[in-house]
This record gives sequence, structure tokens and C-alpha cells, in this order.
Amino acid sequence: MKRHQSLHKLSRDHHHALVQARNLNLAAERNDEADLQQAALEFAAFWERELKSHFSLEELYLLPLLAKHKSTGAEEYRQTLDQHHEIRDLIDRLIERMAKATGVDPQLIEALGDSLRNHIRYEENTLFPSLEAVAGEDELRQMSEEIDEENSARSACPAPAKRTTTD
Repeated sequence: MKRHQSLHKLSRDHHHALVQARNLNLAAERNDEADLQQAALEFAAFWERELKSHFSLEELYLLPLLAKHKSTGAEEYRQTLDQHHEIRDLIDRLIERMAKATGVDPQLIEALGDSLRNHIRYEENTLFPSLEAVAGEDELRQMSEEIDEENSARSACPAPAKRTTTD
């Protein structure tokens, strides 16, 4: 299925996240402490550099557009937020273990890799097509422009930009 241009950037982000998920799963499979530590460090950096912002952008712009047409009770809306919450919890546990230098649990690494991979597949196969089906061309373009503006603001300023509304 051809993805609407407004979602291309988010889909590209997903590719990078899938690479990270695969690296986590490979490290868990090898179960070598050095590999686990390296995968955890690389993922923690990726989370701070890219994925945390990606989740935020989806929650600030994509999900509200979906809710406008389907409601916040829509399965896609709830499922996406639930998955974001689960992944954040796993990341918090990983970072906590890394901070305590207690070693990296291969089961935690595997769970994070699996959750991230499944989440991305869900968004690509369910969430994005659902949004494309209900949102108009102008709305998708506006969402994309807002995401681009937010990305620019975040790049220019170390503190996250806040979205303001005039509603």
C-alpha cells in the first residue's frame, strides 16, 4: 500500500526503530553481557535522540487528528497510547538497570525489542491506514506541516517546544 506523503517521515523513523528492535533481539538471543550492554547503550541513545520525540509527535499531532474523526475511544487511538506506555515502561526499567550497573537482563532487552517491533508493525499496518481512510488531504498536509515545524523548533532549542492551541 502506498503511504500518504504526510506520513513518510514517521515511516522513515519506523525503519530506524526497527533496526534498533532487531539489534535488541539479536543481543538478547546471543545473551552475551558485552553485547547486551552495547545494545542497551545504543538503544538508550536512540531513545533520547529520536524515538522519544517520535512518540511525542504522534501523540501531539497524529492521534488528535484520528480522534477528530473516530474519537479517543477508537481502538487505534487506545492501542497506540497503550503501546507507547508499555514501551516507555520497558525503557524506564532498562535505564534504571543501566544506572544501577546491575547488568542488563536479556529478557528485558528481548521484551523491549519485541514490543517495539510489534508496535511499529501495528502503526504501519493499522494506525496509518486508518488515519489515511478518515482524514482529508488538507488535514494530512496540515498535520505534516505541524510536525515539520515542531521538529524544527526542537532542533533549534534543546528544550521541547510546547504546542499551543487557540481553541
